[in-house]
Amino acid sequence: MVKSKQTCKKSTGGTAPRITLPLAASTQVVPVPDELNVREPPEHNEFCLICRDGSIGEDRLFLCSTCPWVMCSHCMDIPPASVRAVEADDITFLCISCHVGPQRHGHTPYLPYFGFYWKGKPLLPLFLPIRATLEVSLQSQLSAAPTLMVHLVLVDHDVTGSCFELTSEFLHSYFPSGGLEFRSVSFDISTESKIDQYQLEASAIVESLMSSNWARVVVAITNHTDNEHGDPFVGYEGKKKSYVSARVHSVFDVLLSPWHPLIHGAPESYLWLFSCGALINNLTSFACLQQAVIDHRMMATIGFNAIHFQPSFATHLLLAFAELVIIECLPIDTAFPDMLGQSYKLGHHSDVFLLMPNNSGSLAVTKFSWTHSELRPWGQYLLVQCPQCGWTNAWRSVNMHKDYIFECKNDHCRKRILLPGKRPGTCWISVVVEPTPGIPDEDEDMII
Repeated sequence: MVKSKQTCKKSTGGTAPRITLPLAASTQVVPVPDELNVREPPEHNEFCLICRDGSIGEDRLFLCSTCPWVMCSHCMDIPPASVRAVEADDITFLCISCHVGPQRHGHTPYLPYFGFYWKGKPLLPLFLPIRATLEVSLQSQLSAAPTLMVHLVLVDHDVTGSCFELTSEFLHSYFPSGGLEFRSVSFDISTESKIDQYQLEASAIVESLMSSNWARVVVAITNHTDNEHGDPFVGYEGKKKSYVSARVHSVFDVLLSPWHPLIHGAPESYLWLFSCGALINNLTSFACLQQAVIDHRMMATIGFNAIHFQPSFATHLLLAFAELVIIECLPIDTAFPDMLGQSYKLGHHSDVFLLMPNNSGSLAVTKFSWTHSELRPWGQYLLVQCPQCGWTNAWRSVNMHKDYIFECKNDHCRKRILLPGKRPGTCWISVVVEPTPGIPDEDEDMII
């Protein structure tokens, strides 16, 4: 007898009947001010751009006079005779980044670095030695600007050790003086009374957080989606432990509206969607998602299209986001290739979608696919098994009239698959997707 067993399911898909949410209640709890005070992040970073560390005891951080960077005294060999002179009120400090940057772009000639200046002239008799090398990009920072992380989790969805919570733990070391807040909220919004209960809880949290100057708000939604329609689950129907789902735009309206004062009041806002790929693979739900991103004014939204998506595979991508975007302050569209470079195993599992509204009010949608010359040429999956003869791992690429196809190694089969090939190696590729935001008719559902 073949042995078998059951284990915990990690993916986020399933089936649930669709219901219609009472949206009228979703706008009655938390009024959004007509004019929001968008808060600016702190002026200077908290950590040295050389060693990426703070400063205690006799060491101190010197603030650059022209940018947010800081450098610690431990990384600079300041002459003992000049230690007190560099701290005078009329001395200006120029970090190594502001010195090197103009030289690289040809704006200034190559000159020694002095660091400290008095009335525009070098204070030190000789150049200022730097004791280490740069570990970060000259375009980045090391910021501890106040950051709020909000995790919205479907009721009874087990998120123990989730990648989002792990990311908040990773960030804690960058906020020794506070400024990082993590809140997790479980939701069941399947009825009008449950919507009211969720929004009362959310509004109380929002009110308690409004006194802080949040520079970034990062929201994650961990949920199941209906395999056929792509509808997000909303909770239980009645007293039965049976999930129901609803249209994407109505779910997002209920879940995100209470958080608008924080989302719109921060200079940067991000939304991570940890749910199965039906949300994106279904054209109708994907169109609703795009419209929701525009309506709720999220700066960037990240989603995945794996049919049975497992959020744990996105851990490295999320940690890279925390380091490059949250801490080093790089624009997410600039940092995304580097984020993916640290997440190649995610590419075995799912494509990644980046949705960003632009200045014209429309949406830029980019699909990132992992490629492999033998396993996934040009981001297209090869079947594990030949559908004609049953051989496994049986494909080989063939160049026919400068077109690459894949055929079965079984000489008696030679089943061919017309997939584009690529040169040896692996990488991520980006594909611009034509945006299609909108709210289709209730009975309209199309699969990509």
